[in-house]
This record gives sequence, structure tokens and C-alpha cells, in this order.
Amino acid sequence: QAICVALGAPRVRSLSRGRGRCQMEGVASASHTEGDGQAASGVPEPQGLTGLPAAAEAKKALGNAAFQAKRHREAIEHYTEALEEAGDAAPGVYFSNRAVCHSALGHWPAARADAEAALRRPGGATKKALFQKARAEMRMRLPADMESTLRLAAEHGLREGVEALLREDIPEAACALGTGAQLAGDACDRGGVCNGRGGQTCDPGPGAVCGALGGAAPGGRGHTSADGDGSSPIHANGAPVEQTPSLSSSGRPADDSAASDAAVRAKDFGNAKYKQGAYREALAEYQRSLGLLDPGDVIRKAPLLGNIAAAHLMLRRVGECIAACEQSLALDPSNHKIRQRLATAHIAKGDFAAARVVLDFAGADEVALATAHRLLRDSEEALAAADTAMSKGEPAKALSMLAELETKALFACPALPLSMARCYLELKNYPRVLNATQSVLRENPQSIDALVLRTEALYRNNDTGVETAQWVEPLEQGQRLLKEALSFDPDHSAAQALRKRLRSLCTKHVELKAARDSREFQKATEIIDFMIGQCQDNQMMLAALYSERARCGVRLKDWPRVLKDVGQATYRNHSLVQPYLLRAQALQSLERHDDAVRELEGLFAWHRVQVVYDKLQEAKFLQRKQKRANYYELLGVPSIASQLEIKKAYRERAAEWHPDKKGHLDATQRKNAEEMFKRIGEAYEVLTDSTKKELYDRGYDLEGIEEQIELKKRRTEHGHGHGHCGSGHCGC
Repeated sequence: QAICVALGAPRVRSLSRGRGRCQMEGVASASHTEGDGQAASGVPEPQGLTGLPAAAEAKKALGNAAFQAKRHREAIEHYTEALEEAGDAAPGVYFSNRAVCHSALGHWPAARADAEAALRRPGGATKKALFQKARAEMRMRLPADMESTLRLAAEHGLREGVEALLREDIPEAACALGTGAQLAGDACDRGGVCNGRGGQTCDPGPGAVCGALGGAAPGGRGHTSADGDGSSPIHANGAPVEQTPSLSSSGRPADDSAASDAAVRAKDFGNAKYKQGAYREALAEYQRSLGLLDPGDVIRKAPLLGNIAAAHLMLRRVGECIAACEQSLALDPSNHKIRQRLATAHIAKGDFAAARVVLDFAGADEVALATAHRLLRDSEEALAAADTAMSKGEPAKALSMLAELETKALFACPALPLSMARCYLELKNYPRVLNATQSVLRENPQSIDALVLRTEALYRNNDTGVETAQWVEPLEQGQRLLKEALSFDPDHSAAQALRKRLRSLCTKHVELKAARDSREFQKATEIIDFMIGQCQDNQMMLAALYSERARCGVRLKDWPRVLKDVGQATYRNHSLVQPYLLRAQALQSLERHDDAVRELEGLFAWHRVQVVYDKLQEAKFLQRKQKRANYYELLGVPSIASQLEIKKAYRERAAEWHPDKKGHLDATQRKNAEEMFKRIGEAYEVLTDSTKKELYDRGYDLEGIEEQIELKKRRTEHGHGHGHCGSGHCGC
């Protein structure tokens, strides 16, 4: 339904409203965009804008070509792409060109929104933009808004030209704008009949737009009297009407002019702060500007609320952003930029259903909202992909997707931190789970999912030994959290099941302690078996339970079971120390001293503490003891034999193995006999010396005995030295 005006054509032949174009002699459609050098207002606009991306200019040129070919929808798409390419640097002409296309299609709300966007751009207050906005408001039956637009045109000295375009474009505009006779005081009767165009009659019906310049209101008020006698204006039916405020030279009421100028300055200052990234200061200026505006100034209030919403969004105050967007859309439902911002805020909260409702609003321009549609689609797909990765056992991949989604779109979604915390739980990063759930609970203390997830982290992060009283503390804390969760939802199955399991583990821990204290280690083993069955999803707790069962196995001297249990414990938690010590003890009991030494050497390599060092030295001692010669067996006497018995046995064994009696043997046998005779002498020397015999009975081999004697000798000499010299200064 667009009516395209040909102001620059010298010979207007006829005006056809049926197809939305002007026909001239020798000229086709005269409704132009910036591309052919002539705006719809008839004023040439600058060509070859500088400082813009080449891609944006190329898209605009494609839009111009599509418009000239009357492919208006295609032109709209090209102009939209040009705006996306140009970003914040997009000039007003991009918007006004698209407004012309919307007008050609009869999309008056969209045309009005683009015209407003053009007017907000530096240098965008052109006759073309003002005309497109006023024409859309005329078509939408918004007389107050149209009057505001005409006042804005008066500020720029363009009101007369815009009014002329409206009269030429829309025949009914003569009634709304008035002719010279009407401005002198002619009235429009209540039935809507007006003879202001040389006798032409229009009948817009009751409540029609009438007397826009004279201050008449829709619904039957007449024009304001212009006699200048100070009397009250009289309606055509004789009833008095409200006096129209006097206008300043700018076309606005004189008492509102200063406040309006201050509002404009505050908004401009806010824009400057916004571009600098100082969003708090920008927000303060926008709010100050809003406070200075006339409450009825919808044309300025709606976009200003959009600016406030943008500042809130940059500050990640999604709730405030949504409220400001809704207020703006209540004033101007056709503003697709605000609608897109509102959808983005809903997406940031993770409320995809609300975002879809906003984007699917009747009359919404899908082309203008393409960015928000794409953001919504990408966010839903990314969440689905993350869920798929988690179901496949790939928490690291899912976490990466969710982190990227949080940065780009869902920065205020309360469910996203919980999804990321679930990934951290599977990755065994329990401190991050606790931090994430604490942040969620700070914002929403009644978040049942956060309470359950926090309990799971406490339950799985319990690396305390089962033999200690502190083992039940995380379980008891988790029970308190789950009790709180069930107070919000008594039927929450996950919370019920987990609480029941934790309570059972705490009860069994008390029974285990009682059985261990009464030295009923077989019963303690059975209790641990039950607890292991309850903790199959908790590897850290399973490691502690297997280690505790190995301790019971040591008491029962069930060494094969001990080795099996410590293997299970170290497999699930290799940082535990006790299982390695228990394995070494079991190996020593099985006379596998070499394996015990290797076990303790491996442990001491990464856990260098005194206890492990002492255990290692003890294992090495037992290893040497196992490999030493058995002197009592060599002499054929018991370990409790007397010195006389030892000497007698020595004489008999020495006589038997004396080399002189083995001369009839071959060389190998004689060598073995000599070695045997030597060992018999070594045994006699050790067992007949009281000091050496004592050390031998304690487990030392010959080398160890000599080391201990030498160590004792040095200690004795050291002690004598200090005792003889006193303070050591005698010079001896």
C-alpha cells in the first residue's frame, strides 16, 4: 500500500494509490532510494559514503538494484545485511532506504521503526526519514506521534517540506494537516467531513485524525481558534476545548524546550559513555534523560528505554534488561531492534520458550530478527550437543561446549553452571563443583539440583580414612543439605535415594568401629563388604574401604586377601599411602622380601617421610637376614646351644671338611670343601664371640655385624674424646 511520491518530477500526470507508485509523463516510478541519487523526499543524498566497510556498501548497492527492480523483499534483505556489516557505524541512510521498502510493502510498523533508527543516527534527521516516519504514523492512526515527528521536523527546519510531501502522498492528509483556510480557523465537524481542499470531502469517520497542527485531539475535538483575542477555543459544536500550549520557535512548547534539550544532551552523553564501554555511567545518563522527557513523548521514550535495556544487558542485568525492553515494546511494538534485544536477554537466561514467543510475535520482521533467530537456534543445538557428549562419557568435551556457550549467549542461565558442575563432578574436580553450587545457592537458596549436586561432591570427595571419626563428617553434612532439599520438594526421588544411602553408611560406620574395638575382625570384614556394595559409584570411598578391609585381613593373617584388597585400593586411589605399607607387610609375611623392598622403594620415591624410610630400612634388613648363612645349621647345633656345645661341634665339622682330608677328590669338589671349611670357621668365630653372637641373633649378617661393631667403636672413641678434654680446649 505504499504511496511513492515524485517530488522532483516536473510534470505529474496522475497519482495511483492502488499499486503504490506515481506515474509521470515519460518517467516510470519516481519513488527512489539513496542508490539512484534521489530520496523519496526529493532531496539528493550524499553518494559514496566514506569510512564504511566495503562489504556494507556492496550490500547496499545490491539493495538499491533490487528496489529499482521492485523486488522489495530482496532489497530489505540486502539492506539488513549492509546494516550487519556496518555495525555501529551504519549511517541513517541505510535505515531510511529499508524504511522505503517496508512502506512499499505496506509494513508500516517496520517502516516507522527504520525511520526512527535513521533519525537516531548522526546526520540522519533528513526530510526523507522524517517523511517516512510521519507517513507511517499517519497510516497507523497515531496522530500524537505524527505531531511529535512534525515538531522534530520543525527543529531542523523541514516541517513545511514534510507536510507538503504528506499532502501529495496521502489525499486524506489534507484533513489532518489542514490548508491555509483551516489554519486560519476553519473547523471540521464532528462527523469527520472536512472541506479543506477546495471543496474536496473526506470522511475518515468518528475519531479520525483531525486538526493535527491546530492541537485538536482524536475523537471529535475541533481546531483551536486562531483569532488571538485570548478567548477559549470553541469546538464546532460550541463546546469549549483545552487551550493548546504556545509553541517556541523550534515548534515545541516553550516550557518543555529546555527539559527536552537537556534530555537530548544526557542521551548523547550516555551514547558516548556506552561506546567507551563505561556502561554504568551510560545507564545513569540514559535514566537521567528518561526522567527529563515528557511522559507522553513516546517517540523519544521508546528508543531511550531500548538504550537503557542495552546498558543493562552489557552489565549482565538480564532482569532489568527484559523489563526495559517490555516497556519500550509496549510503547512501540514495531521496533525490531528492541524485540531482538529482548529475545537475546531471554536466551541469556536460558528461557528459549519466551525468546521464541518474542520472535514469533505477529507482524515481526523475520529478516530484521534473523540474528536473534540464529542465536536461539545455535544455543539450542549447542546444549543438545553438550548433553550428547555427557551421555557418551565425554565430560571434558561437554564442558568445553558449555563454557563457550556461557561466554557467547547463556551468561545468565541458572541451569548452565549446574550443567558445568556436573561435568566437573565426572572429571573429579570436586572443588570446582563446590564453588559452582555455592554460587548458584547464593542466588537461589532453594535450588534443589544445586543442593543434590553439592551433596554428591561432598560424598565423592571424602578421602578420609574409614578408621577415623572424621570419615562421617561429609556424609552428615550431605544429609543436612538433602533434608533442606526435601523440605522444598518431599517427593524428589534423587534426594531421597542419596539421603537414604548416606544414612546407611553412617550407621554401618558406627557398627564397624564397635566390631574393630572388640577385635571381631571377621565381623568387621562383613560390614565393610556391605559398605562397598553401597559405594559402587564412589571410587575414592571404595579405595578407603578396600584399604580398611586389608587392615582387617592383616589381623586375620589372610595375606592373599590383603594383597587383593590393597590392589583394589591403589587402583582407585593411587595417592593413598597405607595400602602400599600393608602390601609390603603381606609380602614380608610371605617371605617375599625382595618384592617388599621394591614396593617400599617405589613408595619412598614419591612419599619421602620418616615412617616410610624406617619401613624401607626394616625391609632391607629382613632381606639380608633371609640371604645370610645359617651358622647354627652349619655347625649342626640349636640356637640355644652353649659355648661348649658350639666348640665341640666346630671341631667335629672342621675335621670332617678339612682340605687335607679331601685330597682324593677332584678339583671342583676340593674347592667346595675348602669353601665349606671357611664358612664353618666363620660360624665358629661369630658364635663364640658374645658381641657378634648377639648381633647375629638379632638378624644381622656378617657384613652388618662388622658395621655395627665399627659404629659402636666410633661412638666409644667420640665419647672418650669429650670426656678426657672437658670442654675440648686443653689442646690434647
